[in-house]
Amino acid sequence: MQPGRVTAFIAVILFTAAIYYYMEAMRRGSKYPLRSLPALEAIEEAVGRATELGRPVFFSAGTGDVVGAEGMQVLAGMDILSFAARKCAEYNVKIICTVSQQNVQAVAEEVVRSAYAHAGHPEAYQPEMVQFLSPTQMAYTAASVAIMRREQIAASLLIGPFFGEALIMAEEAALLGAIGIAGTARMSQLPLFIAACDYCLIGEEIFAGSAYLSGDPVSLGNIAVQDIAKMVGAVLVIIGSVFQTFSMTWVKDLLRK
Repeated sequence: MQPGRVTAFIAVILFTAAIYYYMEAMRRGSKYPLRSLPALEAIEEAVGRATELGRPVFFSAGTGDVVGAEGMQVLAGMDILSFAARKCAEYNVKIICTVSQQNVQAVAEEVVRSAYAHAGHPEAYQPEMVQFLSPTQMAYTAASVAIMRREQIAASLLIGPFFGEALIMAEEAALLGAIGIAGTARMSQLPLFIAACDYCLIGEEIFAGSAYLSGDPVSLGNIAVQDIAKMVGAVLVIIGSVFQTFSMTWVKDLLRK
């Protein structure tokens, strides 16, 4: 094996075993504590308000593509879209999802269709619930804002990779009096979402959405192992820093193997 790959190989084996262990433990009924995420808990409240007002819920996963560098954020947004669409089906309220990429359109259509079927209302699904607008950033943003104004939305869910369109769309929802729930792993856009929205998922919190909302054993197992990996990494950083202070490099040397 090439130098520098041994430690990584061992880590992969250990974490794979840990994922399997936690998945099986969750399937047997074990519980893993997840801290409260008000932004996700507010989704049902937002759908309920839309129902009372007789106005639709708006969803956007940003301008990223599932096959690009932002793919994981888009898929995280799709998990939350599934939950929101299911609640919309249960409350008989319209949901509008706008997309800017053809690949995302295919995924979003299947997600919304499956959500309505899972809620027991497959006949309520309409193809226009998912609208492909434009792959051009500002054209997509302008069209989304026009839809938000025309439909007078009651709730706005912006979950995924957002760029320059973030503040424009979030601010429009706020001007319309809609409940704003947003989340992204792009640190440069988070301050804008925090300023313009009622609730915000910060960074990697969007990736915990599926586990938090569904309680799926596989998702919970992955979250548990990710938390363990973070703790192991933090401990190694602290230990390595202390030993490096005294010119002892065995931790660094171990990780280089």
